[in-house]
Amino acid sequence: MVRYLARMFPVVLRAQLGRDGRLVSRITRRVRLSELDPNGHMNQAVYAQVFEMGRADWVVRSRAWERWRDAGLHPVVAEQRIVYRRELRPMTRYAIESRAVGIEGRLLRFGQTLTVGDRMHARCECGLLFIGPHGVLTGEALAPHLDGLLAPP
Repeated sequence: MVRYLARMFPVVLRAQLGRDGRLVSRITRRVRLSELDPNGHMNQAVYAQVFEMGRADWVVRSRAWERWRDAGLHPVVAEQRIVYRRELRPMTRYAIESRAVGIEGRLLRFGQTLTVGDRMHARCECGLLFIGPHGVLTGEALAPHLDGLLAPP
């Protein structure tokens, strides 16, 4: 829990200072030595963590968090699929782009890419469920809370 908060705090703080309503979030990072596996490249579990950082940045920058908090909604990851295309070596600088791309049933669909320069190294497709005061929201109940937040994939 403490490591999670330590990892997310700087991301959320930077996003809070740069809240501009953007529908596409872009953050940059560098592969740290602590994120490497025995093969000398970024561990596969770290990809899930950095994609979560990208979603957190998007939620704050887009001002979605304010809307959802005021409505008593709590988004949770229901599913996530990561496709690994290229390895990331130590100290490589990379960017994560995150955007909400649509509603599928009761899930908000997220599309994310991890790139180095103009080359994609990984892609993440994620579905978020929303829990409200009376349980999980249906697609119809969710739609008004996502108005104006979807970007083209």
